Amino acid sequence: MEKKSKLHLSWQEIDQLVELLARQIKGKEIDVVLGVSRAGLVPAVMLSHHLGVRDFAVVDIKRTDSDSVNATKSAPVLRGILNESMLKGRNVLLVDDIVGEGLTMRTACGLLRPLCKTLVTSVLVVNQKNLGTATPRDVVDHHGCLIHGWITFPWEGKL
Repeated sequence: MEKKSKLHLSWQEIDQLVELLARQIKGKEIDVVLGVSRAGLVPAVMLSHHLGVRDFAVVDIKRTDSDSVNATKSAPVLRGILNESMLKGRNVLLVDDIVGEGLTMRTACGLLRPLCKTLVTSVLVVNQKNLGTATPRDVVDHHGCLIHGWITFPWEGKL
């Protein structure tokens, strides 16, 4: 995967990353796309269209109290799963926008794996700087690109 130093992604770049992820995931049996609320919902919806998967669910995990660059992080807290019954015994694609330390993804996987037949994970971006000695594959099955720093997505406006 390409390492990006640019810290703002355009919609065109998002489209390219979603297409890359769709190519990586194509051929896997996916019954439900599950987006991590909030920011993972955008790439999750895009991937659901690319993969032709109509069943969609949302997992709401809170980790920060604001959207600022230096927002205080706490342990991930599950606040709910919308359409949870769709996940039981099915092949689920879990989608988020970014993995930093990996705590949100690890928490989600720990909660979801017992429900699903299979759980495939994907993110648009991995912030390698925050992963420490871990590799992207230690945290997520599929990723679009690696970065080393803070990133702003087009749906976030001007943060």
